Amino acid sequence: MQALIISNILLWLLLIASSLVLLGLIRQIGVLHSRIAPAGALCSTRALKLAKQPRRSQLQTVSDARSISLCRERSTLLFFLSPTCPICKSLIPAIKAISRSANDLDVVYVSDGDALEHDKLISQAGLEKSTYIVSPEVGMTYQIGKLPYAVLIDKAGTLKAKGLVNSREHLDSLFETELLGSSTLQDYIKAQSESPGIHTPS
Repeated sequence: MQALIISNILLWLLLIASSLVLLGLIRQIGVLHSRIAPAGALCSTRALKLAKQPRRSQLQTVSDARSISLCRERSTLLFFLSPTCPICKSLIPAIKAISRSANDLDVVYVSDGDALEHDKLISQAGLEKSTYIVSPEVGMTYQIGKLPYAVLIDKAGTLKAKGLVNSREHLDSLFETELLGSSTLQDYIKAQSESPGIHTPS
């Protein structure tokens, strides 16, 4: 009888200890979650800051030989890519989906290099009806150093958001940060953490 009582007491102590450990783990997970910022498009230090962009000369499209200007009547998403960039190619379906779902947005694919490689990419990715330009000057204007990169400009030619994009989440973050009035999600979070009355978890 005494052994049974001792056994029950030990089981209860074990249960209480397990519960305390579980509560501690839950608390740590909550702290970790609060410290992890949502992933957004990453902006390199060389990237151009938000500013009014000058009107550019007409640019020739590869896919349908039209002349276009980057200052358009609607907002424009510039997607900088390369035919030799696997991540760029993997994001093309997401770019297409954004183009189809947006009511007031033009998507322009921007690259440079050998024309034959671009013709092959356009054919393979089904971009014949898309606006695709080959212009190293555009990349230099927006100081693009790495790919894939995306730039969001409004119809007035103002650069609204920008950054390296390695996933659909990164692409979506460009539109989110535009609504928040920041160039990148990281800049917005940093500004919020430095605002009076806002404290980051210790």
